[in-house]
Amino acid sequence: MNIIVCCDGTWNTPNDLENGVPSPTNVVKLYNALAPNDAEGAPQKSYYHPGVGSEGNWRDRILGGSTGKGLNRNIKNAYCWLAGTYQPGDKIWLFGFSRGAYTARSLGGMISRCGLLDLSTYDDDARRIWDAVDEVFDIYRMKPEQPPVSSDRLYFHNANLGEPGAKKTPIRFIGVWDTVGSLGIPDDLGILNLLDFRGRHEFHDAGLSTIVATACHALAIDEMRQNFIPTLWTLEPGQQADLKQVWFAGAHGDVGGGYAHAGLSDIALKWMIDEAREEGLEFRPDLDTQINPHHHGVLHNSVSGFFRRLKTRPRSFPLLSADNKGTLVHESVLARRDDPPLLQGEYRTLNWDGRAPGSCRVRVYAKPHWNWTGIYLRAGTTYKLSAEGEWLDKSVRAGPDGVGLGIYPLGRLAHLLGTLIGLVERGFRALIGNHRMDAPGSRRHEDLPWFSLVGLVANDQKPARHAGSRIPPFPHETFLIGSERHFTPTEDGYLYCFANDAWQCYNNNHGSVRLTVSAGAPADGASSGTK
Repeated sequence: MNIIVCCDGTWNTPNDLENGVPSPTNVVKLYNALAPNDAEGAPQKSYYHPGVGSEGNWRDRILGGSTGKGLNRNIKNAYCWLAGTYQPGDKIWLFGFSRGAYTARSLGGMISRCGLLDLSTYDDDARRIWDAVDEVFDIYRMKPEQPPVSSDRLYFHNANLGEPGAKKTPIRFIGVWDTVGSLGIPDDLGILNLLDFRGRHEFHDAGLSTIVATACHALAIDEMRQNFIPTLWTLEPGQQADLKQVWFAGAHGDVGGGYAHAGLSDIALKWMIDEAREEGLEFRPDLDTQINPHHHGVLHNSVSGFFRRLKTRPRSFPLLSADNKGTLVHESVLARRDDPPLLQGEYRTLNWDGRAPGSCRVRVYAKPHWNWTGIYLRAGTTYKLSAEGEWLDKSVRAGPDGVGLGIYPLGRLAHLLGTLIGLVERGFRALIGNHRMDAPGSRRHEDLPWFSLVGLVANDQKPARHAGSRIPPFPHETFLIGSERHFTPTEDGYLYCFANDAWQCYNNNHGSVRLTVSAGAPADGASSGTK
């Protein structure tokens, strides 16, 4: 028998509306698409749980949606249903979107690390059942060296008395859309982040367990919110797995659903249904008339409302090329790039794939927080970057090297004030251990000149001691370009550029500089970028 758990995203329920039009997520759509029986006539049992922030009073909803409060409860609820439904030989299927994807993956981690309780031994005693579930969850949080063993008090499926329950119950399939693992108060909010205890979130397991037969992850290329950094699955050295992590065009909700205009999210929905169907999950036969995927679908801007006040960050995704089509990048991404929609125009134009020898010239504008260059830089290749021209920070003129601190007339007092704010910001960052805190008015990079030309390689540069269960963000490589620079990236990634201004002050910027990037050997004394 197939038993299916579906975990929805933040604030999401089956009754979601956009301007009065039903706009459920792909989790709801997949749940509704399930057939009552599998191909052999056995029943398929399914469970749906709304997302964090969708239940309780207004305070619970705000805290749940903004910080992820309630995610632990959702994991335990899904675990309890699964433990009470499962029988040895059943096939477990887990699906989720956003923090619901994180819920589904954490549920899988809990089953792998501890085991799945057999609740038939608890005589329908609700107190005993929940005491047992709470105890297993606490063990999961503590990560003990020895997993719990099956006993009269905690009896696990597929484990005899005295045997550990860990890694005994297989999971047939985990399918998730754009896993977001950000929990707690956003780091951007600076001193408010002191109210958050980061350690209570770090027990969740982002690795892919060996008990999972097949795993599929649909990821959003165009999500820019810094607090929506995706949590990709990681594998231990030498681990073999049937794992697909594929990138799709669109923001977070354009991949996981939740918009009335669902042309893009239906692409990721159809992909997930096709993958699950191939592994043995049965769906209703009439789906093709209700799922309408199209690469011309509306690409939404998720940086709106409250999120407009927070920083953004480009995601690290692979080269959008025919070589990666199907394996890392969905074919619809290349279709949109080669045949862009009339409503929204060009999409992720590739100007140069970074292969040597070669070169490319682009304009970098002063007003955008991020300039998409369409240049893909390759690890280990040394590039020469040179820039010329002049741009304006309101009335202050600057070249690619920026504005020096020693030549401040009256009109540059704003820069001087911002520099002082930056010194205070740096002290607070060190004091509270939050290196993403942003003080309004300070430079984006305090160690680089005001309005200098800065480059960023979106490559999620991994730390040397990268652990399989660690949660991002990992830092992109950021470096000063100025008027000339030789740079060798440590990992592949697309190049973005910007003027080094205060994050809140880009609207009064004007002009552009011309940037030329070419592949070549570094000059004497050239160095690679800094994090």
